[in-house]
Amino acid sequence: MKRFFQKIKARGVILVIATLIGLPFFLNACSSSSSHSETPLTVVGFEYSPNCFGSNGEVVGFDADTARLVLENAGIAAEFSMSDSFTDAYQATLNGPNRALLSITYTEERKDLFKWVGPTSKGNSVIFIKASSGITAGLEIEACKTIDSIAVVNKGWLETTMLEELGFENLHYFDTYAQAVDAFKNDEVTAIASDRAQLVDAVSPKYFMEENVKVATIYHGSYYFIAFSKDVDDQVIQRCQDALDALTTAGATLDIYREYIPYATEFMVPSLIQLHAENNPPYNYLAEYSGGTNIEISGSSVDIAKEIQAQSSYKNKISLTSWVDGYAALQYIPNYALLTTARTPERENLFQWVGPIMAASDHFYTLTASNLQVATLEQAQALTSVATPRGWYTHDYLSSHGFENILATAYTAEEAFDQLLSGDAEALLLPETTVNWLCEQKGISTANLTAQYQSGYTEKYIAFSLNTPASVIAEWQSKLDAMKADGRFAAIWDKWYPGTEMP
Repeated sequence: MKRFFQKIKARGVILVIATLIGLPFFLNACSSSSSHSETPLTVVGFEYSPNCFGSNGEVVGFDADTARLVLENAGIAAEFSMSDSFTDAYQATLNGPNRALLSITYTEERKDLFKWVGPTSKGNSVIFIKASSGITAGLEIEACKTIDSIAVVNKGWLETTMLEELGFENLHYFDTYAQAVDAFKNDEVTAIASDRAQLVDAVSPKYFMEENVKVATIYHGSYYFIAFSKDVDDQVIQRCQDALDALTTAGATLDIYREYIPYATEFMVPSLIQLHAENNPPYNYLAEYSGGTNIEISGSSVDIAKEIQAQSSYKNKISLTSWVDGYAALQYIPNYALLTTARTPERENLFQWVGPIMAASDHFYTLTASNLQVATLEQAQALTSVATPRGWYTHDYLSSHGFENILATAYTAEEAFDQLLSGDAEALLLPETTVNWLCEQKGISTANLTAQYQSGYTEKYIAFSLNTPASVIAEWQSKLDAMKADGRFAAIWDKWYPGTEMP
């Protein structure tokens, strides 16, 4: 580990950090850590490999290594130790004083209990498969319910409880994570639900690559922070956050991650802004996934977000998430953004907005062959069933207008679209652009569907969490406005929606 920090310094990362967070402050901070704190900060980790674990009497792991470098660069004296009990370490940090806890998931329930610096790393709850299973990678979450068997740990693990809440009935339970991994390796089960880094650490990167272990789907994202007891001075927190942001900008956090996960890509570590998108064509969608780390995300909103950042020296990476998970995270995680999000009166005060980047009319659609007539809201309410994705603004519309015939079991627009085609739903509520795209992709003539009652015309934005700095929102909006003024936005728009009026 010491050799790693020498390597980081040798590459000039310390100099870069000094420049980014202010050379006068940095030199003063590094001159004497005792000038900031007479009593060293007590930093505690718990066994959670490869994020944090004990090795040869030291606290190591990519969260621990990042925290050590952050504190060093911020000029904060600290003493690191391991705890045998997460519960004891958590409670001690709550009680304080002058304590910090590593590798803590930032949650809505915990956000006001500590002061936070992060994220130092991120995790994904993933359903993994082997190439030999013959199952296609990059599935929608609903499709994974047809996998023969998925290994999970039965002691309240997040990966397990979320799948249970999603209605999975193909879970095979094991008492320990090691037993679940062994079952997956020995082909006793078809798949395993796990955090990505934890599985790689458990089976080794070599096994992961040789067996061509692939991602069937990603269904939850977590962010790990350093949690400080609330007595720690706000200036200390800010200095640490500035130091972490400088490491992220310089690429040092990825270097640290690769010490433990050699094949890691920039998508596997946090950005300055956690920028996410659901799989919702043509706005944002998984264009290519061939296993491993070869992932390509495309769409009109993706192109717009990339162009907004085109002139910036640091570019936040866009990651895919489910709508339900991304929308929940958007309501509490700092510096979090989600595209493409409909801006509705119900959501207006929940987020900060950059846009509009899209607009479309929303219709009730029926199969033309059904000869149904849906010219009014009342006729729509009288239908047997109306399909729409769970948690979408269209779902909110149906609920707020008293519909008792809602079929919101789909997690994506495509799944809801398929419910109409299969006859599981009598009608479908989706935006016109989405329906046209899905018809084209599936080789279905739009004449086979009838656009009926129009429920609204909705503008769509990039939504940011409320605890994202207002300066970030202003910068992104200014750059988007400049794109619209100089024609770059129009070029992207015409690529995706030729002949359609821009928002």
